[in-house]
Amino acid sequence: MSSRQTVVEVVGTPGAGKTTVAHELIAMLREAGLEAGTIVDMARPHAGATLPGRVVNAVAPERLRSPLLWQVFYGYGVLGAAGVWLSDRPLARHVVRSERARALPSASKRHTLFWFFQLAGRRRFLAKRPRAGEVLVVDDGFLHRSVALHASPDETPDPAAISRYVDLLPRPDLVLAVRARPDVCRERIRDRGLWRHRSGMSDGELASYVRHADAVVQGAVAHARSNGWPIVDVDNDGEGVDGVREELREVVTRLAPERHASEVRP
Repeated sequence: MSSRQTVVEVVGTPGAGKTTVAHELIAMLREAGLEAGTIVDMARPHAGATLPGRVVNAVAPERLRSPLLWQVFYGYGVLGAAGVWLSDRPLARHVVRSERARALPSASKRHTLFWFFQLAGRRRFLAKRPRAGEVLVVDDGFLHRSVALHASPDETPDPAAISRYVDLLPRPDLVLAVRARPDVCRERIRDRGLWRHRSGMSDGELASYVRHADAVVQGAVAHARSNGWPIVDVDNDGEGVDGVREELREVVTRLAPERHASEVRP
């Protein structure tokens, strides 16, 4: 295991089960003796290592430390988002220009840009303060952001535009491509409820959105693979997480020290 932070991105069609798979992977990595977590999991420990965070830990009452450390993390994330314009200007400009050109309501485009730069700022903050041996598992990372940037009920995905976006992305250490049939994804979305920003979609619009999102994911993953990104496919058509553990063991074997690999639960 490297002494630097290891980044695993999880990508998949909405409803494929990215978050479920990400949390199962985190549990298995922790059982293998690694410090693993999502951006939210890593937020407060990293914030606590900064000067403002150390002040919070030293003087704030215990009941206020968690919310205050989140505010420290949030602030550094905002600064990090601004820093993206200096550190990764081609990507930032590409995202803004391509989003502005889409034939979507302004509120939808602002929503997409807000969350893209939130992600970019938070990732920048965590990357600048890595803790040795930790594994950051991102279930809505840059590669998965291709869905928000290129899929809607009315847009036919443009493979060339998706490829241009992927070419500008920072490369993670590993990608988990979670796969499920579009009909399975639709049923899962209906069961859990629509996202707040897409709450007005009809059944027909949802079917079109999932179909387009699936095409975007397949195109983004295929292009990343052609660029040499390390990718592990995870088939998540079934119910529960039992069916994905075999694929996740492969990931744990790659990331965990050999002396811990045998400790992962069967």
